[in-house]
Amino acid sequence: MNREQSRRGGAGTTPTAGRGSLPLASGGRGRRIAPLDFIHDVRSELRKVVWPTQRETINLTVVVLALSVAVGLFLGGVDFLFQELFRWLLGISGSGGL
Repeated sequence: MNREQSRRGGAGTTPTAGRGSLPLASGGRGRRIAPLDFIHDVRSELRKVVWPTQRETINLTVVVLALSVAVGLFLGGVDFLFQELFRWLLGISGSGGL
């Protein structure tokens, strides 16, 4: 049984070998993990990550920048249209010049 299954409380759970049972943190919100165990777990998880290649990273960066510019231009255009609409409405209503 892996750590995730034992964390979920699967049947027949036993403490992880070599670690013994860990006391619960205050308030029962979780368990305490020694700093070295935490670092070991983080390194273990980082080894499982499938990192993108340099080419994929560049392509995705270009996509993000292009979409950011496109959304910025769109929102700027909508803002300009609303600004002009309100100026026109205020001008017609005769509520005074600003």
